[in-house]
Amino acid sequence: MSTEFRHVMDCADLPAGANKAVEIDGQSILICNANNEFFAVQNRCTHQNSPLEGGRIRNGLISCPLHGVMFDVRTGCGRGQMGRVPLKTYALRVVDGRIEVSLEAPVAA
Repeated sequence: MSTEFRHVMDCADLPAGANKAVEIDGQSILICNANNEFFAVQNRCTHQNSPLEGGRIRNGLISCPLHGVMFDVRTGCGRGQMGRVPLKTYALRVVDGRIEVSLEAPVAA
């Protein structure tokens, strides 16, 4: 069984430190650019189910805009008591400057 990757945006459309939500099969996925490395995580904070889009990314961590809960965009692991439930992460690859994500092959947190 081969993994299906889908083009979601071009690298040039997401500057370092930025993030943008995309929808794939009804799921909101957050694409994050942490120092020009790209990662895909669920666009829902596990603390109070609020969107993470627009949260600040520093040192590979995204902070929830609502309460500041921090999650590692590489692993989905949260920091502190409010971040004890990790984010779901997704396989992401860059091909010819295009960001592609797979829902079939989540990355283990």
